[in-house]
Amino acid sequence: MKVCVVSLSLASYFDPDPRAAYSGAEVQAAFLAGALAASGVEVSLVVANLRDGLTLPFPAHNAFHRDVGLPGLRFFHPRLSGILGALEAADADVYHQHCAGMITGVTAMFCRRRHRVFVYGAGSDTDFSWRSVRMHGLRDRALYWAGLRLAHGVVAQNSGQETAARRTLRCPVRTIATGVPRAHAANQVGDGPVLWMGGLRAVKRPELFIELARRTPAARFCLVGGPIGTEPGFARGVTGSATGVPNLELTGWLPHPETLRLLRGAALLVNTSRVEGFPNAYLEAWSHGVPVVSFNDVDGLIAGEGLGVVCDDIDGMARAVGALLGEPERRRAMGARARALVESRFSEGVLGPRYVAFFEELIRARSR
Repeated sequence: MKVCVVSLSLASYFDPDPRAAYSGAEVQAAFLAGALAASGVEVSLVVANLRDGLTLPFPAHNAFHRDVGLPGLRFFHPRLSGILGALEAADADVYHQHCAGMITGVTAMFCRRRHRVFVYGAGSDTDFSWRSVRMHGLRDRALYWAGLRLAHGVVAQNSGQETAARRTLRCPVRTIATGVPRAHAANQVGDGPVLWMGGLRAVKRPELFIELARRTPAARFCLVGGPIGTEPGFARGVTGSATGVPNLELTGWLPHPETLRLLRGAALLVNTSRVEGFPNAYLEAWSHGVPVVSFNDVDGLIAGEGLGVVCDDIDGMARAVGALLGEPERRRAMGARARALVESRFSEGVLGPRYVAFFEELIRARSR
């Protein structure tokens, strides 16, 4: 089987340049490629903005460069034409694309014309609602929605997404959890900063993390992440709000290995998002033995498995963080349970074969 992982920003994930920005979608695309390869699948990538000299771990077809083309026309060339050319060059049996975007529609239409299998991987609980899906612009939203309805199959991250997808679509839907490569070593010290990781977007509510730092002056806090293209003004506001909070460090975007280095020494990971799918940051934290404090649970794992604390509001979060920072043994026990859970349910060896089985099922269904 030949599978192409379509992820336009994936090159940034592998780029050591600290200015290269990526999100959880790229972390998950890289994991999927590795899990499929470990299961014996021939993997290729379709990416964009692949700079000269950067080598990716799988054969990569670059669709376009962001700074090329004339305003008003660049959507058609080189972007649309480049994406179609890269998809053609990949020549895969299955094309998998993760998270809502116009690329969903383009990939789905290509696969329908070329009689290939297209699988959409959900990235958020809002993906299956026309009104709520997190996208800007009617053109891109329409392309995404068309692609969703043309998908041969959908991979959901959690039971809520599966229910929403089945309510909206007629294609097969399979829940396969987000995965993470196993960390080589657990967090043994746990006396580092309290971390927040992600893009500076309104839905992520990083301003609540800043407020948390203000309320906990005796602890160190570190916000890892930076602006995204659609909300630069919001990011500037967050940066301004953090000024004058002496126990809070803003790192901006970091290469992925540097982010993991910070996570290995962290005391806790905090998530303040309004809505989530299955955050990669949770899994990366748990893989390193770091508990999570959040407003969002995923299929009841945090509360049910004892991997951190779920909070109702900022007051409860401040109390939970303060209590956990004063109980290192409790944090270590949470971390040990988290590492064991990741190994048994979210590793490449567990999830890779599930993807392969679903893809084979869809190929058989298309050939009938």
